[in-house]
Amino acid sequence: MKRYQSYAGFFGAIAVIISSLLLVYLRSTEAIGSIKNEYVYATLVFTFMTMLISEYLLKRRYNKRYNKRVIFSPLRKSNLYILKSSIFRFLALFIPFVFFYLIVQNHYYFLFNTQFIPTRELADYFLYIFLIVGFPYIFLTLKFRGDSRYEIGDYAIITLVATKSIFYKIFKSSKKNNFFKNRRVKKILLLYLVNFFFWTLMARFLIQEFKGFEVEYFMIYAPAYDVMNWFEQFRHWYLLSFHLIFVVDVSIAIIGYSFASRWLDNRTRSVDTTMSGWVVALLCYPPLNSGFTDRFISYGGLNTHQLITDAYVMTAVLITLFILYSIYVLSTASLGFKFSNLTNRGIVTIGPYSIVRHPAYVSKNLSWWIDNTYVLTNIWATVAMALWNGIYIARALTEERHLQKDRDYVDYRKKVKYLFIPKII
Repeated sequence: MKRYQSYAGFFGAIAVIISSLLLVYLRSTEAIGSIKNEYVYATLVFTFMTMLISEYLLKRRYNKRYNKRVIFSPLRKSNLYILKSSIFRFLALFIPFVFFYLIVQNHYYFLFNTQFIPTRELADYFLYIFLIVGFPYIFLTLKFRGDSRYEIGDYAIITLVATKSIFYKIFKSSKKNNFFKNRRVKKILLLYLVNFFFWTLMARFLIQEFKGFEVEYFMIYAPAYDVMNWFEQFRHWYLLSFHLIFVVDVSIAIIGYSFASRWLDNRTRSVDTTMSGWVVALLCYPPLNSGFTDRFISYGGLNTHQLITDAYVMTAVLITLFILYSIYVLSTASLGFKFSNLTNRGIVTIGPYSIVRHPAYVSKNLSWWIDNTYVLTNIWATVAMALWNGIYIARALTEERHLQKDRDYVDYRKKVKYLFIPKII
């Protein structure tokens, strides 16, 4: 029997594209004024619901095809017991939620950086959603899917254990409750750090990419567009498409970081605990990529000149770039609800992952060389670009080291033998 693979991310991608185009269309017809950030956040809700519905329908079709019965596995306790357990679990999850929420709303790194305004805004909405939906969701989950087999990796239970361990570590100086030695507690603490770090960035990127898409959309319909030469017109269409597909990318990423459920089978199996894995991942994102990486291996500030100036060649370059970035975003869509960094939330074998094991990294690395051919005019710029590529290769290798502990990934490696390029490497 073929293992189930979720295609919800692809339907989510379609939902993002439709809702984004609808927003700019409504503004162009003056049905709405300016596109507020709240409208963009609403597209996340639409995308999430689209993914949920598609997941339900696709899983139902899969179960029917392979004659698999959908068995509810309730927690075999009284409603009063389930109610009490739901309260404790809700409070257990509320503690880290509020802790990180207060950091986002009060720490100077987020407070005095205008780029994080969307992060603070979206954090407000997520807090409201958690307060309204959190408890009923936990109660219904325990009621209908609370079997002991699901309890092993339950975030709330592990968070309670972690809280107890931290309390004893700080106030009791007890060696019996050292959370560093508890594998599950260590996993949940690292998981919260991963989700916090990347979620705050993705929320910021969402508005940046949507504003870029909005600007290009109205540039195409502006009077100035008509007097541009054909290449400038084509370039604006490229930029429009570029920003739109990256709205798709960060939207699915936000949903992936925000929701883990036993219903979706996307809870974290393991977190990379190695220093090298974390370092090479964090070097690729703010603040480290601008505060550290760019300072030591920057290629943009060196003395270079453009190699490609012909409009026809540049058109071919932009088309190639769009194809590569599309592969990158398709990789995100393939992961769907299981999207994350530094974690294993289940092995995905569809989309670009059916061809090579790290399609996102190879497409990004190739796109950088094609988009920045000027680095070839300076040996140090070429070296800097190669070093950037090396960081992403290191990310792939550390991920391989982490994921090969999963038996499913070992089987996947036997089927998909190549890391980056089919038949080559």
